[in-house]
Formats: sequence, C-alpha cells, structure tokens
Amino acid sequence: MTSSPHLGMPLIAASQAQKHVTHNQAIIVLDSVVQLSVKDSIHAAPPASPAEGDRYKVASGATGAWAGWDLNIALFTDGAWSKIVPQNGWLCFDEASGAFTVKTAAGWIDLSASSGFLTMLAAGTVKKLGINAAADTTNRLTLKSDAALFTHDDVTPGTGHLRLTLNKSAAARDACFVFQDGYSTRALFGLLGDDNFTVKVSPDGSTFRTALTVDRSTGRVTCEAHAKFSAWCNFGQNYAAGAWQELYANNTRHNDKAAFASVGNVGIFTAPIAGYFMFGLGATFETPGSIPTKMQIGLSVNNAAPTPDTVTSTGDAAITSGKTSCATTACLKLAAGDTVRGKILFTGNTGRVLADENYFWGAQLP
Repeated sequence: MTSSPHLGMPLIAASQAQKHVTHNQAIIVLDSVVQLSVKDSIHAAPPASPAEGDRYKVASGATGAWAGWDLNIALFTDGAWSKIVPQNGWLCFDEASGAFTVKTAAGWIDLSASSGFLTMLAAGTVKKLGINAAADTTNRLTLKSDAALFTHDDVTPGTGHLRLTLNKSAAARDACFVFQDGYSTRALFGLLGDDNFTVKVSPDGSTFRTALTVDRSTGRVTCEAHAKFSAWCNFGQNYAAGAWQELYANNTRHNDKAAFASVGNVGIFTAPIAGYFMFGLGATFETPGSIPTKMQIGLSVNNAAPTPDTVTSTGDAAITSGKTSCATTACLKLAAGDTVRGKILFTGNTGRVLADENYFWGAQLP
C-alpha cells in the first residue's frame, strides 16, 4: 500500500530515499483536507492566478488541467494543480457562498440549501424524525425518553404562554391524547369523533367506555357511565298503617345502565359500583276511604327501615286526599350491590298513593 486509505496520504516505503519528500507530501494533503474549506464551487476550469494552497471544489463539466475532476477538490501547491478525491461524509465550507456541504454518494449536498437537512427542518420537508427511537410513516415524530419538557420562551422574549395545539380536519375525526400500557390503549381524551370534549377508558385496548363528555356549546358535563333512572307507579296502591311498606314504581322514563328494576312492582335500585348517589322520592295521598293522621316517606338501604335523615313527614297537619304530598331527597354513600327503594308509613289508618303523582329517581354523582 502506497497511500493511506481515507485521506490518500503517501506512505514512506522501506529503504526509500528522499523520505522527507514523501513526508512533506503527506503533510500537504493533511493540511488540505483537515478543516476543509474551498474558495468556491462554481469553477469548472482553473482560475488564472491561483495562490499557493488555494482549494476549489470542481464544478461539473471540468476542463483544462481539471478535466475529469468533476466534484473533486483541486489543490494548488508548488505551482501545480493536484486532485484530492473526497470521501462520503466529508464536510466542506464554501468561502464564496458561506454554505456548508457534505459529500454523499449522490454528490455534494448543501446543508442549508433546499435539499439540505437544516433547511428541511425549517421548511417542514423532513418526512420523519426519531429521537432515541425509530420513526415510521405513522409515527413520523418519535421520542424515547423518561421525560419531555415544553417550556415557555423566556429568551426572545415570548409571551410567557405555552400552548400545544392539536388540529383535526373535520368534526368526525379525532384530536386526542392516548395513554397506553404495553402499547395497548387504556385511556384517551380529546375531541373523539365530534367536537365535544370526551374522556374514554378501556380495560383491554379494544372495548372503550365513555367516562364523561363536556358539551362544546353549553359546557354541561355528562357522565355517561353513571347509573341514572327516573320511575313512577301508574296505578293507585293501598298501604297498611303502622309499618314501613315498600313503595311501588312499575314504570321508568329512563334507566341508564339498567341499575333500576321493578320487582313485583316494587322499585329497586342496585348500585353498580361503590360511590355517592343522589335520590329523590315523592308521593301524593289519596284516600282509600279513611284518613290517616300522618304520612311519612323515606329511602331504604338494603330493605332496612329508612333512617331519619332520609324521611319526610306531613307532621300534625291535616291530610287531604289529592292534595297532601311528601317528598324527600338524600345523598347516600353505597357499596357495590347495595339496594335502595322507597318506603311509606301511614299512622292511624290505611293510606293510598295516587296513581302517576309519585316518583322515585336516582343518579350516581361524579
């Protein structure tokens, strides 16, 4: 081997005379290619009056002393031109244009030109970017890191704000954040298939349940996963005096999540999960032929007698058929599987609840 494989520097042979000549030639090559800088890249023929050490990047279609040197480096030294063949990956600064270029198999690429990487970043023409991970055609921007920081601009200076914008093409599309476990989705929130703000969760990445929705126009929050019902009884029913009796409710206006059931005409709500629930209960008295001295209604948990904080009474006021009514509301903390039903107690005589003028409703609180 007579020259080095990368920079092409001549090597001193064994028993060579004039070793200093070969050594000096190697130093000249090294001096020429380290921190490579050329006068320009537009000449296809040697300039008329080059200076010692001048370097040029030879343009295509080279002629004269540079013939056949297209895209190579021409070095003027000791009154003559010599060719330096650049290797892929070499960086070169063009003194005339101020451009940095890199040698590739396709030729020299200007890092700041329209096809260069720096301009591609600024102009948005970089197709993919991976940071510590490989990007692909779906995830064009990929980051693998324990943390990522976005902070406001305090140098320019900026406004002090920081906004991250997700924009979609149409209401039926998604603009959202997705949270995964082992690349299987467990939660997501954003504009999911419409322009309302929605939170969804999943146990397996394929079945999704809506936790809440915020209406884009009114701001109202709907917890779609929460049980809600409204029921009533459409016929009059007598209740014997002296003991708490189960109130009937055989019809529903709505029964979200099917947590309410009418069992033998008795309305029963079963808590699907543990939590806080709001209930309302009301009834209008109708005489079955006798008038009781008192009417009370209350909410029963697990068929026990209603506790005083859930009970409403007519007190000592006279009871009038079709006019006297009782109503109560209560917030109850329930365990999963607890039941709630309405109960009624008449004192003195049997009483009757007027058909349709009664209600039993409930809703799980957020």
